[in-house]
Amino acid sequence: RCPRPSEAIFGILRDLGGPGGRSLPLPHALEILGARGFTPAQVGAALDEYEGLNVIQVNPGRTKITFV
Repeated sequence: RCPRPSEAIFGILRDLGGPGGRSLPLPHALEILGARGFTPAQVGAALDEYEGLNVIQVNPGRTKITFV
């Protein structure tokens, strides 16, 4: 089964955070996700979706993702 793009993006973000990872730099994540073929619109939608679910938080400057 192929995950929805937002599910795949979240899985990659979780992997980038590493074991026990609490946060990661957003520019680095965007670079990795872009290299894996995700569009900025897909990444933005995934960030909005998971932020709405209170799974992640993106700081106001959009420089860091923090896992809740």
